[in-house]
Amino acid sequence: MAGPASPHERVARVLNHNAWFSRRPAELRRQLIQRAQVSTVDAGHWLYDKGDEARGLYGVLSGSVTTLVALDNGENVPVNISGPGTIFGYAAQILGGHRVATAIARERSEIIFIPQHALAAIAHEQPSLWIHFAELATEQLIWAVKIIAERSRLSPRARLAARLYTYATTWGDTDGEVSLPIRQDELAELSGLSRKTVNGFLRDFEKKGFVALGYREIEVRDLRGLKQCIQSGD
Repeated sequence: MAGPASPHERVARVLNHNAWFSRRPAELRRQLIQRAQVSTVDAGHWLYDKGDEARGLYGVLSGSVTTLVALDNGENVPVNISGPGTIFGYAAQILGGHRVATAIARERSEIIFIPQHALAAIAHEQPSLWIHFAELATEQLIWAVKIIAERSRLSPRARLAARLYTYATTWGDTDGEVSLPIRQDELAELSGLSRKTVNGFLRDFEKKGFVALGYREIEVRDLRGLKQCIQSGD
């Protein structure tokens, strides 16, 4: 009987679901996995704050992390929730070496961390590492622009469906069901909608079989239905 998977085996299994990571050269993936450290943090733990010196690359093995951006008025606004397989904290690697956002664990989570000195060692052998990070940053920029476009062009209902679809396909697979540990008030803030509006749309989605609502979680059951809602713009 096989024993429990090692931390590196678990990291490999989870990160291979990440679209960017899965497209990297095999040797680069191997080196990133081998240098990855895994630690468990409690809910509310700050991984880093805006302005902090960048000390490495982060990912989520289990649990989830909220990313917040500070407005000019000093308010910290949540802009994303990162679930298992998500890689983040890379923008600082190519933007002067300081954090541009704040990252906080939403729940007890296992965090993947690759220290700066390990990244430097990889880059010494594979100078193209920074090009790969630039591609990752570009993908995130495209995602952010898409969110802006959705807010300006999609109806509130379609906008909510789009956010659920994005999280479901990022955290799970494209065919099966996936449970998102996201509260309705968080989803409302991320979507730029009121909690009452989000609750109404979710109840409608539940009646149609798109989702199932639970305590502090939303189970996505019909990705095709959500996508049709997005495409119809209704």
